[in-house]
Amino acid sequence: MQKDAIAIQFEDLVYRYNKDSEHADVAVDDWKIHAGQHVFLRGQSGSGKSTLLNLLAGILKPDSGTIRILGEAFSDLSSRQRDAYRAKHIGVVYQQFNLIPFISVLKNVQLAAHFANTPTSQVEQFLNALFPKLELPLDCLHKKASELSVGQQQRVAIARALANKPDILLVDEPTSALDASARDAFMKVLIDVTNKYGSTLIFVSHDAHLQSYFETVIDMQTLNTARSAAL
Repeated sequence: MQKDAIAIQFEDLVYRYNKDSEHADVAVDDWKIHAGQHVFLRGQSGSGKSTLLNLLAGILKPDSGTIRILGEAFSDLSSRQRDAYRAKHIGVVYQQFNLIPFISVLKNVQLAAHFANTPTSQVEQFLNALFPKLELPLDCLHKKASELSVGQQQRVAIARALANKPDILLVDEPTSALDASARDAFMKVLIDVTNKYGSTLIFVSHDAHLQSYFETVIDMQTLNTARSAAL
């Protein structure tokens, strides 16, 4: 995708957890993100940032308005269609990593790749090339996820999210349990790898120290007009 292309666009989006309420939890009038752009989305707990990420991932569906991803009216798709589209185009790194603890790292990544119809042989080849860049020893591939350190699990979560070479990478508060040194090492790896693959990156956090890694910083209090109206 060309750098000047629009990767993500919100159009008059409204989302309510309580469907009977007149008040929205998240409302975004117009928001565009270009292909390859790295965005730091900051906000305190309750600001709506994780809800926004779940809308972007297609886990939640807006009550009105549209989310366009790579030109597709993503939010208009059915739940099954959104799942299939996400598997091919969107990688997600969750705060808790969501690795299956009792199977190997390789199986964890192959399982995610399966939903995008990526051949398992390609996955192992991809990981053999990617792991050194993530400072992960190759023998981690055959260890159970539960046998890895927290820092190693983080890197595996990035590898899993990148296995299908997604156009868009969504990252939700992954550094909250790390000390400053581990946090900075994680951020450097994340930025380097997403630059290499040309992924559009949306990084959600309340930690203002991380915003120096990003070219674009957006405050949820400004972006989320529902939240702004409530204050």
